[in-house]
Amino acid sequence: MKLCRILIALTVTCALFSSISAQTQTRHTFANPLDILVGHERGYRGGEPVVLIFQDDYYLFVSQRKGYWYSKDFQNWTYVDAPNYPGGIVSVCEFNGELIGCSMNNRNVFKAIDPKKGVWEKIGELSSDRYGDANLFADDDGRLYMYFGWSQIMPFHVVELDTKTFKEKYTPKPLFFSDIKNHGFEVRKPEDVIYSIFNGRREYNPEELPWIEGPWMTKHNGKYYLQYAAIGLEFISYSHGVYVSDSPTGPFIYSEHNPLTFKTSGFQVGAGHGSTFHDKKGNLWTICMIPAHYGENGRGSELAIYPTAVDEDGVMYSNTSFGDYPQYYPAERKVGGADNYTDWKLLSYKKRAEVSSTFGNNLPVNALDENFLTCWAAETGNPGEFFMVDLGATASINAIQINWDHLGAEQLPRPTRGMGGPGMSAAPAPGPDTRYQCYEVFVSNDGKSWTKVISKPENNREFKHDYNEFEKPVIARYVKVTNVATYDKAKFCIKDLRIFGTTDKMKTTKVTDIKVVRNPQDRREANLLWNPVPGADGYIVRYGIEPNKLYNSYIVYEKNTLYMHSLNTGPEYFFEVEAFDDGLENYKENTLATLGCGAEIQIAKRTAGQGGSFAYRQTADTKIVMLKDGDDEYVFDDITPGEWILNHTYGPVLWAGELTEKELISNNPSPKPTVIATLTLMGIGTKVTNTLMMKVIPGKEKGKIVVYRK
Repeated sequence: MKLCRILIALTVTCALFSSISAQTQTRHTFANPLDILVGHERGYRGGEPVVLIFQDDYYLFVSQRKGYWYSKDFQNWTYVDAPNYPGGIVSVCEFNGELIGCSMNNRNVFKAIDPKKGVWEKIGELSSDRYGDANLFADDDGRLYMYFGWSQIMPFHVVELDTKTFKEKYTPKPLFFSDIKNHGFEVRKPEDVIYSIFNGRREYNPEELPWIEGPWMTKHNGKYYLQYAAIGLEFISYSHGVYVSDSPTGPFIYSEHNPLTFKTSGFQVGAGHGSTFHDKKGNLWTICMIPAHYGENGRGSELAIYPTAVDEDGVMYSNTSFGDYPQYYPAERKVGGADNYTDWKLLSYKKRAEVSSTFGNNLPVNALDENFLTCWAAETGNPGEFFMVDLGATASINAIQINWDHLGAEQLPRPTRGMGGPGMSAAPAPGPDTRYQCYEVFVSNDGKSWTKVISKPENNREFKHDYNEFEKPVIARYVKVTNVATYDKAKFCIKDLRIFGTTDKMKTTKVTDIKVVRNPQDRREANLLWNPVPGADGYIVRYGIEPNKLYNSYIVYEKNTLYMHSLNTGPEYFFEVEAFDDGLENYKENTLATLGCGAEIQIAKRTAGQGGSFAYRQTADTKIVMLKDGDDEYVFDDITPGEWILNHTYGPVLWAGELTEKELISNNPSPKPTVIATLTLMGIGTKVTNTLMMKVIPGKEKGKIVVYRK
């Protein structure tokens, strides 16, 4: 079931799909997920995006917002506050040279008197308020239709509206239902659940019917493409399909090339309820709502946009292969086809990281793993906390996307009704002096001399996917993001630091040996296996029902296998696998060095009369350290006179004895050891490598025991 909200950082005049750098620059690219800003407001949840061109301006509408945006160039947008605009889950279209709109399960139809000033008025009323996800469509013959559908069991419908009264001309006509027996991408798999939008109050059954929702009609070259979303925002496989007809009222034929938009892997996943639109050059795009997660409880949705096209045979398709990599704005996209991504590689994936500190299990590797549900977090939100990545060699960096998280933030007040939905957290719009995540980015070739390339010490906009494109490529090996200030008392957190660029050694390689096993009991499913390509960062798996129309794809990291359940049962499929490599060596952790060599030692004080079995106990004053390769000295502080025992954790005794006040207390500023003892030989196999020793160093009030290698 759909979650009718979208996590969207909303500027009265703003840059869409891009963050604002310290200096003005011409932007050529953007990357999903998208940031849209409105002044200094916090992020909020809306959803179900609609984009169209009206009077030579792009307009963007999202749900649960009494306002919208317009732009000449699809980059710089003006926000319009519109108190009388329908709001809710909206549909807007151009009809007879005017903008008209309606809202889900609401009878009222509105018209924009002055869309740039936000002036709307009611112009009609439908006969029913039971139109889930209503979509208005004005045909070029002057007739007006409404499509609607939002259910697990009910079909999509269409009804023609009277162009003066906006009343329905007849009983709505059913068009199609879900069909999970034949359409694999419509299936609700429990393992595809990202998080429950019901907060655990509802089970996800393996045989449930999908929700089909979000009808959207696009007319292109005389054909009618009725788009629908399945299966729910909380699923990683939230996606779009399309039916095609020669008439706005059908009959509609299912496109066996479906799904239209589908993205279940990579940093950004999901491609559901949205709209398809023509840009000013005539190219098609599909804008979608996608799942989001921010902070401990910040579940919701965001926006993503994919290039779309219709081929010479009338097949509508989208390109999501590198759906979260940089792509060109509409003005620079080539006319025709859906190939719009740059040739920049993701340079930061699985590289070595160094950090100022780490909070809990939010490890540095989480910020380089292409998983939007994980993050690295510093112990604090103090200035100077940093995250540094070593690319392994110098590279040409074209863009940096910093995806922030917000762990440890103070709980924010809940919103008023109408500004989102259940489960969201938001705060009143802060003043112009309020800062959000403030930071600086430095680069270096040697890890010693650093150059500042991004500076946002007074950032007053709540970017969550902070995309920064450089005017000229930056040549560097090391990239360091340094905290200036967090907000809401949150820790300094990064979901993923994504660095895009090129190297002299980057390449793509076609994989020639692909094995495909389609499940004979369930033709919606297939398993793929291919020979791994040495050095590959990942693979693009393309598939389709014609060898020259491999319109669907997955991106696969760290493995050479793929399970898919997105196939249609009827047709046969063709597959292609392409390996991509940034030309840099990925970091492989030496766990012996980073996690220790597998031996713990502990020290504890015992009282008179305790026997040898005490060595296997742990008490409140037991102190434990891990022996690690590369560490030659371990210190146990706060040693007071009495009986002490040093041993393996729950293991053999290394040393036991009484330490006196004379051995532990001294006013000498440079005291010498008072006790020295041999603990054990250490080695590998038959070779002795060193001796583990112990010495006691006195102090003014307490002494310490130092364990060291000799």
